[in-house]
Amino acid sequence: MDTLNFDGSCDPNPGGIMGFGWVINWSTGKAPTEGSKEKKPSPSNTNNVAEYTALKEGISNYLKLGGKGPLQVYGDSKLVINQMSGTWKINNQNLLEINKQIASEIKKHDLKVKFSWVPREQNTTADRLAMPKSRLKSSSKSPSKASSVAPSERKFVADVNSASVSSNMRLKINELNTDPSPGFKSFADLKVGGFDSFSRKKLEELQKEAGKKASSIVQTEFPKNITHQASALRWMLRGLSTDLAVRKVQIDVEISKKKKR
Repeated sequence: MDTLNFDGSCDPNPGGIMGFGWVINWSTGKAPTEGSKEKKPSPSNTNNVAEYTALKEGISNYLKLGGKGPLQVYGDSKLVINQMSGTWKINNQNLLEINKQIASEIKKHDLKVKFSWVPREQNTTADRLAMPKSRLKSSSKSPSKASSVAPSERKFVADVNSASVSSNMRLKINELNTDPSPGFKSFADLKVGGFDSFSRKKLEELQKEAGKKASSIVQTEFPKNITHQASALRWMLRGLSTDLAVRKVQIDVEISKKKKR
């Protein structure tokens, strides 16, 4: 059976640049087909619209390339997968319109499609393709680019499985730590959601817990900015690898600057 993985992103969400990525794996054994597109900022742009559009583009390209089905579709958006499967209702008019367009295309070509949700770590190629080119360029300029360190080579200050974090955060941090090339959206979606045991700790206390090496890393990456240093150390103590903790703070700073514009 042919398979299609899709992913979409909106940076910032809502209103920012939308990126769409998809990967087609052919049952015939020929090389996988990858594709990506992006759309300029617009008030109507959202992560969910991006996810739906990525699916639409993926199926459209599959058909253009001669795909006949059956087709197994994988995505890490539970909303899109469950709405396309008919198990969740659609209350947003924009999403309903794209849903209808996809359904019409499937019916027109009598395409047999099955939709299945997968966790983000099983959708990494589509996630990478969904990152707008401008994001990839800005990431490549950073010496702390997340993809520059293989998962097996990452360094840790704390074990996330024993750290004082929620089960949901533990899952997200584990996904990032094992992802060879986590995308912009993965970092943006990682949030404390309030306060935890690390939130109110001052820099001096964090430095003592994290150790000299970790403290030296954040001082190098964020010279003279103790707020950013403290934030990176908090993520390290929550169990995020040192390179990913730095990248997380860099992305948070970038998002914050965009919101102030």
